Amino acid sequence: MPKTSLKSKKPLVSIIIQTKNEQRTIGKLLKVLTEQTFKNFEIVVVDDNSTDKTLEIVNIFSKKLPIKILKIKPGEFSYSYVLNLGASKAKGKYLCSLVGHSLPFSKTWLADGLSNFKDPKIAGISAYYNEIPISYIFPKIGKLFFRPSDKKRLNFNPGMTNTCSIIRKDLWEKYPFDEKLPECEDYDWACEMLARGYNVVKDPRFNIFHSHLYLGQRINWFARKKRWKLLISKINKRKRPRESYTRLKLKSKV
Repeated sequence: MPKTSLKSKKPLVSIIIQTKNEQRTIGKLLKVLTEQTFKNFEIVVVDDNSTDKTLEIVNIFSKKLPIKILKIKPGEFSYSYVLNLGASKAKGKYLCSLVGHSLPFSKTWLADGLSNFKDPKIAGISAYYNEIPISYIFPKIGKLFFRPSDKKRLNFNPGMTNTCSIIRKDLWEKYPFDEKLPECEDYDWACEMLARGYNVVKDPRFNIFHSHLYLGQRINWFARKKRWKLLISKINKRKRPRESYTRLKLKSKV
């Protein structure tokens, strides 16, 4: 993979970052991205009506990084739509998805993730994440909290997460994230790629920190996992290959 400046006109990778009041973490994330050994990328921030200093911080980093900001209207948010909107404006061959409170802890994180695509049969990759809040302040300590199972590489794995993922844009154009799904659009996309004969990988070298607790957000994980279980059950019953739905008008949707 070539190394070019952060202001590359033809980025190989477009990093799509979803934001919603991320002032505590977005600066940490963007700083880590400036330090990556792989430089040939752009950043597309899709913001859901932040009312804090998120976009002010993003604008500061735009002096160092090639960043474009997209804003959605109130009530427009869905995981699929935000990703599809960002992808539709992306110039890269690969689409990397992150949320504003994701935090890679390695300077080779992006390069390690991209190395998987030397195999043309790989459609996408994702990784495991650590929810321990201290990881944002002391990354070396946070790394100790990854379980042994979080260090295993998995092939042909539908458990892709757009908390941190990289997919091929040409395959996204053929099957955008399904906007009829309220969640689990990543799992559905991975299932579709597996049905089409591609590989979807979970690579521990691509691991990140990702904690709602650090943002002071309380989430009922039991209720959320119950919803996921029901939705995944429905997704597993879908006949494939199939078409997905997006409100966006895309050039190539096959």
